[in-house]
Amino acid sequence: MSRVEGFDYEGRKEEQRGFLKETDKYWGSRLFPQVIKDVDKESKFLELSKDKTKLNKISPTGTVGKSKLVDKIEKCNLINITGNCGEIEENGCGYCWDTNKIIYGDATGPATDVCSKKNWIAPGPGAGYNCQKKKDQEICKKMTDCGDTAGDRSICAWCPLKGTGVPKKPGLNGGWVAKYPEDKCDWQSQLEGESAKKISFLGWSPSKGGYPRRGKSNADGSMTPAPSPYGAPLDRGEGDCDADSDCGPGMKCGHDGRGPDGKSGVPGLKNPDGSALTPNAGYKDYCYDPNAAPKFEGNLISPVDCARFKQLFPCVGPTMLSGPHTSECLQSLWKKSGCVGDLKTQVSDRTDYSNWNSVGYSQVQDNMKKDIYEKAKNGTDYTKASQRYKQCFNEDINPCEKRFKPRPNSCVQKIYDSTGCSASGKLNPSNTLSWPNGYVDDMWKKGQQGGWSVNTYKSKLFNIKRQMQSGLLNPKTDFDNTINTSMMCNGKMPEIPWDKPCWRDFTIILSTIPGVTENPTNLNLSFNGSSASFKSLLTVGGRGSWKNEFAWVGKYEITKSKYDGKYFPFWNFIRESRNYWNNNWDIFKTRLLTVPSVSSGTTSVNSKWGGWSNPGWLKRPKGQGDCDSDANCGPGLKCSQNPKKLPGVVDGGAIKPNNWGAGRDFCYDPNDATFNGGGEDMLAFLDRSRFDDFIQTTTSASTANSKGYFLKVGLKKYVSKQAFMNENFPYWLFLRTASVN
Repeated sequence: MSRVEGFDYEGRKEEQRGFLKETDKYWGSRLFPQVIKDVDKESKFLELSKDKTKLNKISPTGTVGKSKLVDKIEKCNLINITGNCGEIEENGCGYCWDTNKIIYGDATGPATDVCSKKNWIAPGPGAGYNCQKKKDQEICKKMTDCGDTAGDRSICAWCPLKGTGVPKKPGLNGGWVAKYPEDKCDWQSQLEGESAKKISFLGWSPSKGGYPRRGKSNADGSMTPAPSPYGAPLDRGEGDCDADSDCGPGMKCGHDGRGPDGKSGVPGLKNPDGSALTPNAGYKDYCYDPNAAPKFEGNLISPVDCARFKQLFPCVGPTMLSGPHTSECLQSLWKKSGCVGDLKTQVSDRTDYSNWNSVGYSQVQDNMKKDIYEKAKNGTDYTKASQRYKQCFNEDINPCEKRFKPRPNSCVQKIYDSTGCSASGKLNPSNTLSWPNGYVDDMWKKGQQGGWSVNTYKSKLFNIKRQMQSGLLNPKTDFDNTINTSMMCNGKMPEIPWDKPCWRDFTIILSTIPGVTENPTNLNLSFNGSSASFKSLLTVGGRGSWKNEFAWVGKYEITKSKYDGKYFPFWNFIRESRNYWNNNWDIFKTRLLTVPSVSSGTTSVNSKWGGWSNPGWLKRPKGQGDCDSDANCGPGLKCSQNPKKLPGVVDGGAIKPNNWGAGRDFCYDPNDATFNGGGEDMLAFLDRSRFDDFIQTTTSASTANSKGYFLKVGLKKYVSKQAFMNENFPYWLFLRTASVN
């Protein structure tokens, strides 16, 4: 009788009896085991019954009946042999990922084997699906590369984002996608931000100077604007468009978040929040560039697409968001940044590669774009920009671009070299650190460094060169400037175009100037009493000037040692002395007329009419008439018949009537014709005077005047004012000789 509520005492006794019987059979089978399963004829015996009336057959081995647990275990073992994951749910089997076995068990693990808890798929709903998924995944993990899909791996495709194979299934829009969600290979979303542009909705009827409309495309790639009343076409990412013709050249209109062939997603565009532009987009349509992003169906790669994918998406891979990156990836990013050429050849700094290979590919592209391309194109620091330009475009930057301030030395050097001036020229920009000096002032330095435009700077250089060339052709015009410009452009002192007087001659020449004397104490030539025009001839220039060697000594004195310097500017003193006497011809004449052998030249007279009567005894003077023959004129004079004008004669009205045929005749001095119309402003020297050997003699008035010679007329030699002013006329010899006679 049961003493506990709900407890079946009799039922428990029966269970115990059954258990003892099974235990007895178990140990009997252990003592006398069957040789062959379920066959016991080798171990049968006869036993006399208890009433001793018959013999009973017995088998001491016994047979233990199978339990339900054993049946389930054996069924799971059979399913494991077939590998059919579809049968495990109805038979209570589980799956162990560690051993790849289908085993009987429960939520805690397998009943007859060992399996890690994390890799045990317990019996129940979904066990068959998970079993098959794991089997598929394990097979696909064996793929070694994109093309390794032979044999059982034919169920797989390559996931470039993870760098491994995953089970595949057909994609909705073509291509292959991951069969199982956890194998998702969404590399395309990682690329979306690379070239995607945020959309801009301009209204349902946008206006860009009129309703947007694409114009005619020209052969050179330009577009002829559409005729009025249409405006400019919509740009990439702008909406709303109704047709492709509303968009710019080469672009299409994506309707309500759909791109080519009406498929979901508009390539190269994204919403303002950065998400992909997909249906439904509120019926808003946007212009897109069908070539903005490469087309690739699905997100897994089959063997036939391996090469194409690698070419289109060289950066997609397991480390695309962290680095390192393949050479192909970096080269692709290099090109997309705007740079050209071979990255490995043009960028050798390992620091750059180290930085790139430690960040995601998009950061690499940003770095290439901002730190290399942008600095190469827009940087204002020449040193940095030139380095980046060489890396980015594999050619030297133009150092003379306006963006560089101060102007780079390489620019000014390039401009200087282009003028043809020599490397030793004082204006060579390589000498900048020595400026300002005796040749280059601070204004030039500032102008060169950017104060002047490139064209202005170049023009000033050419101007210096032209002055130098002109001075070398005509050095006597301004020899000081010829020296300066020659030093500035060629760095050489030009040859002196004059013969330098010896010290004694120099003192003689300059001593003719008022206030210039010889110091009796030291025999220096003193200009202390001279005019300011002489005192200004020796000045100290800036640092390094050729003039600095020839400064005044004491109170405006010149020593012989100073004068003996090759480039002592004697020519300036000679010029200034020459200028003084050119302005003082009358003083020169006065001093020369103190010499007995010197007299004034002929003088001009006024014309005079004395009437037609001409007594034979009357000898008419120069300029008077009437005369009938030379005999009617004074000594050395001749009679001119009906002249319109006469040399040495100034007509006061007496000759004028001949212009209408008066027939008046006048006496004149034939020597006046030799003096080109008159010799009144001349000095006459007796032949063989003490002055004869100072200059040459000619009978040509034009030669005498142009070369500073004596003009020989009759028994006298004449010096005209014009001849006196010739630079070669030795006025100082005439003055010195006159002073001692």
